Amino acid sequence: MIRGKAFEFSTYSRLKQILPAEEWTVTKPVMNAQTGTHDIDLMVKHNLTGKVISVECKLAGKGGFRVAKKSQAGIASKDDYLISVKCMRSRTTKTPAKVASAARMLSVSPEAFLTHSDQYRASNFDVVATSIGNAFYETLEDEDGNLMYKFQPTEAGKKFIKRLNPPVDNEIALQEFVYNKVYFASSLDIAVSSKSGVVCNKRSCLDKSDCGFIPNYPVINFGNITELSPDLIPSPKNHWIEIERVEQLFKEVLDRI
Repeated sequence: MIRGKAFEFSTYSRLKQILPAEEWTVTKPVMNAQTGTHDIDLMVKHNLTGKVISVECKLAGKGGFRVAKKSQAGIASKDDYLISVKCMRSRTTKTPAKVASAARMLSVSPEAFLTHSDQYRASNFDVVATSIGNAFYETLEDEDGNLMYKFQPTEAGKKFIKRLNPPVDNEIALQEFVYNKVYFASSLDIAVSSKSGVVCNKRSCLDKSDCGFIPNYPVINFGNITELSPDLIPSPKNHWIEIERVEQLFKEVLDRI
């Protein structure tokens, strides 16, 4: 299983390798967590304009790979290959004074904040980064009844990983391969809105098509890979892009910050 801090540091290192140093400066801030404020995992500064892009590092949910059994509005069509990303606030706010303060900071009503208290707004960060590795792990019991995490992709998961064209086909190599499959998306593209097409699944949400919050488990949709030509490597069809192409995304984000 991949841990959050390890992923932050590996993403920091890879961004420094990928982005031209004369154009971009990548830093990892040291910040203290406080209720009502949001820690920034990584900062990417555009040297020419001085604009700074905030990057939130989140991991795929454990066992988060699946093939859609039916169509779901704003998520997938039947037979699409999907990976859910665990993207939620680790600290929630419940006391009336803190709820009121947090709601003001996010420009929402206290009622809306309480409904979505474990969720981010698009304004909390500019871009999210994720590794898909954990999507292929499951929780199992050993002979003594102790819980353990094991790399155990389903048959569909194995088929999907093979289509991503790993260089070596053994378990240890495949674990490292999927760990290094990192994707990025703009926060605006994964937040619930009429423009993004993402739909809110909170039962008590009063504006499921435009509440502006990011779902707890936004989905990377690779489409139905069985319809692809065998020589094509699947890519997300819903705004997520590979880390190798992240500079393109950062340049697009610069236009709105």
